[in-house]
Amino acid sequence: MSTAVPLWLVRKDLGLSLERGLPRVLARAVTLQQMLIFCGYYRRMGIAELFLSGRPEGLFENLSKSARAFLFYLEGAEETAKATSKSEPFFDAVACGDVHAAHAIAEHSRSTWNADVEYEEDFLYMRFLMERFALGAWENSLDGLLQRYEQVLDGGDDPRLSLCRALHGKGQQLFDETLDRIVGDRRRKTEKQLQEGQVSPNDAATVSHLWVELLALLRFAEQATLKLDGNQPFAPSVARKLELARLPPAEAWRDIPSFHYLA
Repeated sequence: MSTAVPLWLVRKDLGLSLERGLPRVLARAVTLQQMLIFCGYYRRMGIAELFLSGRPEGLFENLSKSARAFLFYLEGAEETAKATSKSEPFFDAVACGDVHAAHAIAEHSRSTWNADVEYEEDFLYMRFLMERFALGAWENSLDGLLQRYEQVLDGGDDPRLSLCRALHGKGQQLFDETLDRIVGDRRRKTEKQLQEGQVSPNDAATVSHLWVELLALLRFAEQATLKLDGNQPFAPSVARKLELARLPPAEAWRDIPSFHYLA
């Protein structure tokens, strides 16, 4: 894959960023946004490892580290500082098969909307996925979330609601059509940003080519016994080989090797 910045250099930059951020994370001296940026370094590191090696083990390891670091943040954060819609590391946990981390993140996330920092529809989307696939919520609770989601949209269009309905009701056709739309929207947005130079070099080499949220959605579809196409843009088949996952110890995210070398 051709990138403007060599992947080994992207990897080094991400490693240095993790080194710089770790002390503040361990001291619980970060905001939610800063924590998400820190976890994003691990996510991008995993994607870089995948592209450099052609194997998924490094991807899964770093996604697990992202999830575990975020769980550490949630365990020490005040409820007022949390915003469930801003929980991308939940997708990291699902995508790498770290079931314990996914459950724990869902358990420690807010069960109510934080109106000061998130849109309610964004909260409902993430909360539904957490309750349906990580917490095993009752049917009437899930139905209530979807009903509220529809009320909030008030006739507006959000394909994520259709996706949730398909995952909840095993609607194969609805799932296929909605996923195609969501992936198409993502592709067009990414291409436009790349063409207009709106993407950082690190992102252009990593998350512009692999979308961890999509990996998680495909996992949810499998759990809902829906059929999947083997080839998906932004979700290469090698990144879905969970049988190769060797998850690191829960505290491994705290141990960041030195990246003060060239390769």
